[in-house]
Amino acid sequence: MLQLITQVFYWLALATWFGGVLSIVVAAPIIFRTVNEYHPTLPAVLSVNLENQHGTLLAGSIVGNLVRTLVTVELLCAAVMFATILAQWFFIDRTGASLISAVLRSALFVAAVGLVLYDWRFVWPRAWKYRQEYIDHADEPDIANPAKEQFDRFQAESVMILQIILFLLLGMILFSAGIQTRGITYTFGQ
Repeated sequence: MLQLITQVFYWLALATWFGGVLSIVVAAPIIFRTVNEYHPTLPAVLSVNLENQHGTLLAGSIVGNLVRTLVTVELLCAAVMFATILAQWFFIDRTGASLISAVLRSALFVAAVGLVLYDWRFVWPRAWKYRQEYIDHADEPDIANPAKEQFDRFQAESVMILQIILFLLLGMILFSAGIQTRGITYTFGQ
């Protein structure tokens, strides 16, 4: 029974994490495109709207807030998955292909968690710092333009990290498809 509960929580956490990342990866370019189509003006933030900077800032803020919420979900899912992967090591058949799948799945998990932590602790704080610097100095192009370029660069890096995490989680799904436990076999789709 404990094996089944472990598997259920493992798959719930993996599916939730994968779905959350997939939704942001798909939504981010749509948000940027849609907001930029309408050329919004944010007079409370910037006094002028040169080169549709209001739209870029608004879209970046929306995606940033989504990513900030996603990080909380990712960390929760990672904690559940850590516990379930650890428990699975006691239940799995540690021979042949099952062992290789388990090792690969664990390595992909560690890489995904590392990227989440890197994005959360290093990339987004810098992105938001440059976003605030851009807003604070919006009427001073010598300061605002480099800050906006850095904000855009860090935001693009974060989206790229999410795409890599998505790929890693997909790998985990593939290597989890035929989890062999001692005495019980769970296969994906049954």
